[in-house]
This record gives sequence, structure tokens and C-alpha cells, in this order.
Amino acid sequence: MEDDGGVAAATTVEDGGGGNIKIKVSYGSNDFDVYTTSQSTFADLKQVIAKATGLDPEVQNVLFRGKENDDHESLQVAGVKDNAKVILIENTPTKVKDLETVEEVKEHIEEVKEHVEEVKENVEEVKVSRGLEAVYLVREENNQFEEQVVSLETVVCSETQIADKDFIFLTEMLMRQLLKLDGIDCEGEGRIQRKLEVRRVQGLVDKLDDLREKNSNPMASNVPETPNESSLPSSSTPDEPSLPSSTPDEPSLPSSKVTQDLGDI
Repeated sequence: MEDDGGVAAATTVEDGGGGNIKIKVSYGSNDFDVYTTSQSTFADLKQVIAKATGLDPEVQNVLFRGKENDDHESLQVAGVKDNAKVILIENTPTKVKDLETVEEVKEHIEEVKEHVEEVKENVEEVKVSRGLEAVYLVREENNQFEEQVVSLETVVCSETQIADKDFIFLTEMLMRQLLKLDGIDCEGEGRIQRKLEVRRVQGLVDKLDDLREKNSNPMASNVPETPNESSLPSSSTPDEPSLPSSTPDEPSLPSSKVTQDLGDI
């Protein structure tokens, strides 16, 4: 008979007589009986089991009443009697000979975690560095486009007519720059610089729109502004000099002179 592990298991080992006791062995899904003397030790019992199963005694764990006894302990002292039951467990040696202890494994796991965190940080740093570098490359291109916008502004302000296609071409190039910036994956400082560059390009596009409108209607900028009503002079006439409220006082005659004149009349 053969168990799941490929080990031959005998159902019964014949009683050799001489006061032998029967011991029931439970091994995985198999149960079988072996016979030995009550004066035998657990080491002797393992030898008997080895004949029945083919398992080397060194890989046998024989449990009686839930515990494993010393190989040199006798069955009688341990209380093993006729029809007693023991459990056989195969102590399979590990395939990894240099198996680390549990504490060593835990330490190794912690080291791996720390290494993973370091790798993540390095990845983030590389990501930020590459993103920032990509933004700077677009910025260099934008510097050239800004110079072209300034040149157009100088020509338009000199009242020289420019072909409309020049404005359209430059606007399209700036819109492509916005798409480039939108496609840059960056974090931290790279994200801040990308945002600033987007605002810069949008400002150049707005400026081109204003210059294009001014170029298409150059006379609009030369029309004099209509003065505000508040700046017009008041409709009221200047204040005329005020006339004296009364005629100048005549010189008064002395009262005695008036009396004399009346007397002469």
C-alpha cells in the first residue's frame, strides 16, 4: 500500500509473539497496526514503523497522547499499552538547506521594503528631472517664437502692412507648443514651470490676435478720440463785472449853508 507521499505503508505487521503489544499507527489517511514489546523504546518503535512504511526513523515524529517522547524512553514508562494509538508525522527536511530563520526573513523583508522605497524615490526624481528638462526644451523654442511676435509688433506699429498668413502660421506654431506642454508628464518643480510656460504661450497667442486685428484695420488706431463731455468748456458765459448796486454818494452840503440858501429865497 502506498500513501499520498509515495511511501509504502503496511496495513499490519505480524505479531512476533513473546508478549508483544499491538500499537495502532495513524499516518495521514492510512491506519495500520504494528507489534512490539512493552519494554521497547520509542526508538525501537520507529524501527518497526520504518519496516512498515519505509520511512527513515530520523524523519519520523511519533506522537502519543499529543506529544512526542524521547527516543530512549520506554513505551511502558510512557503508558503505551496494548491497542494504544500513536500518530505518525513525516518530518520532511526542507528543500532549501540554508533556510533562514524567521527573524532573518523578517529583516530581509524590511530591507526589501526599504529598497523598494528607495527605488520609488529614484523613479520620482528621474521623472521630475525628465519632465523639467522637457519643459526647458519647449521654453527654448518659445523664446524664438516670442522674438518673432516682437518683430511683428514692431512692423505693425510702424504702420507697415503684413500678410495675414504670417499671423496664422505663428499662431498655429504656438498652439502646437501648448500641445507639447500638455503632453509632458512631470511633478513638483516641473509642473510649476510647465504651468508658467503655458500661461506665457497663451499670452503670446492673445497678443498675436490683437496685432492681427490692428494690422487688418490700421486706420482704426489713427482716429482721434472724441473728447469727453467733461473735458468740454462750460456753455456759460464768463462772469460779467458786477455793476455797483447804487450811484456814488453825492457830497453833502453843510446844514447851515442850506438854511442860508432858503432864507435868500
